[in-house]
Amino acid sequence: MREMTVDLLVAGSGAAGLTAAVTARKAGLDVLIVEKEHVFGGTTATSGGVLWVPGNHHSPAIQKATGERDDIENARAYLIEETGNYIERERVEKYLDVAPRMVTFLEEETEVKFYGMDYPDYHSESAHSSTVRSIGTVDYKARQMGERLPELKNQLPQTLFLGFAVGSGVEMIEFMRAGRSVKAAGFVLKKLAKHFLDVARYGEGQQVVRGRALVARLARTLFDLDTPLWVASPLKRLIGQEGRIVGAEIDTPDGPVRVNVRKGVVLACGGFPQDAERRAASFPAPAGNPYHRNPAAPGNTGDGARLAESVGGVFSNEVAHPAAWMPVSVLPDTDDFTGVWPHLIDRQKPGFISVTVEGKRFCDESSSYHDYVPQLIKACAGKSRPEAWLIGDADAVKKWGIGMARPFPIPHGHLIRNGYLKRAGTLRELAAQCGIDADGLEATVTRFNEGAREGKDPEFGRGDRVYDRYQGDPEHGPNRCLGPLEKGPFYAVKIESGIIGTFAGLKTDVNAQVVRDDGSVVEGLYAVGNDQKNVFAGAYPGAGATLGPAMTFGYVAGRHAAGLPA
Repeated sequence: MREMTVDLLVAGSGAAGLTAAVTARKAGLDVLIVEKEHVFGGTTATSGGVLWVPGNHHSPAIQKATGERDDIENARAYLIEETGNYIERERVEKYLDVAPRMVTFLEEETEVKFYGMDYPDYHSESAHSSTVRSIGTVDYKARQMGERLPELKNQLPQTLFLGFAVGSGVEMIEFMRAGRSVKAAGFVLKKLAKHFLDVARYGEGQQVVRGRALVARLARTLFDLDTPLWVASPLKRLIGQEGRIVGAEIDTPDGPVRVNVRKGVVLACGGFPQDAERRAASFPAPAGNPYHRNPAAPGNTGDGARLAESVGGVFSNEVAHPAAWMPVSVLPDTDDFTGVWPHLIDRQKPGFISVTVEGKRFCDESSSYHDYVPQLIKACAGKSRPEAWLIGDADAVKKWGIGMARPFPIPHGHLIRNGYLKRAGTLRELAAQCGIDADGLEATVTRFNEGAREGKDPEFGRGDRVYDRYQGDPEHGPNRCLGPLEKGPFYAVKIESGIIGTFAGLKTDVNAQVVRDDGSVVEGLYAVGNDQKNVFAGAYPGAGATLGPAMTFGYVAGRHAAGLPA
């Protein structure tokens, strides 16, 4: 077996692992990154590329522009509310202290660039919520990746438009409005023309956005620092000696390699979204069913947890929610992540409601994706799987699309023919197609429409919160989120409980070191990202609440391995 020695071995190439690697490399360590899949970027590459970081240095400018006021004390109070009885105060304090400095470090020392966002926290009804804690990643150019570009993981192909990756929220709005606005159509045509010109010139579109841009910027920094990143090279075994991790075995395309480590190993393997056995043991029924589909990276099969457990590490499910929930719909006759659509836009808009097979609403459809799914699970208690239907009328679907069906003028007949999208002239006919109780659906829509015409939702208060209104339609009134379902044909897609990552994970200390059952640390072993038990204990305080902790504790692990305070 071939053998080599480095200071630090990082397993996984999402933002958590790459941040740990670049932090350690900048501190002078010899670092090797290994990635299980044939492309690098992990779940981060298909994410929004947003971080939730209270006190970040972009926040003052947003506060000045909006009149918002926020500070760390306010953020601390909000997190105490969010984490509840599951709070680990020391780790929360570490996050609040280090996260802003992590952001500053990356912007000063790497290719990474962020911008401030005016984005409401997910529970904006709290007196301690804010709109200035999230930051986004600045777009990047594909050609900056050079010969490593083919190995940079792409965004979810089902979310691309003619191969074009839509970037900022402003771009998204213009693409949605293109079918009804000459100005928006011109904007989109200009973007697409530039895209196809880049394809002709470079062989690929050049706009790298969101999470993929974050990965590209981190990776470019590491490549410029001569840091090796091996793809298709999973970590197969940890090697311990006298209670300390001293190496690992890597299965590479050229055969197994033993990698000895002077400082340690960082597990950043992406959690267990594709591990059916651990999902079944960790998720509430019926969400843990074996038919579960999600858009997370196919290689995220719980390797980090199993590896750590093999050397004494402890996996913990002591969290409010074991996963970052996401309502999804699934394209028939597909068996991988490309057939899964995350519902981030449609359900919050006027003209849409969600109902169970009884025809009853079960939640505020404009709530965050993480809040929507637990209410779906509760509504489907006792059933084999959590399912509902998202229903929209003709005007709503024409304006916003529904799931994989894009807004007008993009045709969607193929989605009707393959059974993904249901369409009918009346609600009663639609109910028959979907297996929904027709009387229940008609009664629900009648009651909903009465309130929606006045901008009110007596049942669930949809649109009462700042977050709801932010996700609604600014051109619609009196309530941005509410509109009656009146004009046929009516459309529906089946909604299922999906996830974008996992929150249950390995117990760690404030330095991201893996902890044994007796509280001692496994020397030389770190867990970051979704391999680590979530610092917010399964709560989801705001946009970027997965990447923020992932990169913060990646930074902490890199500094600690180098013998430096975080």
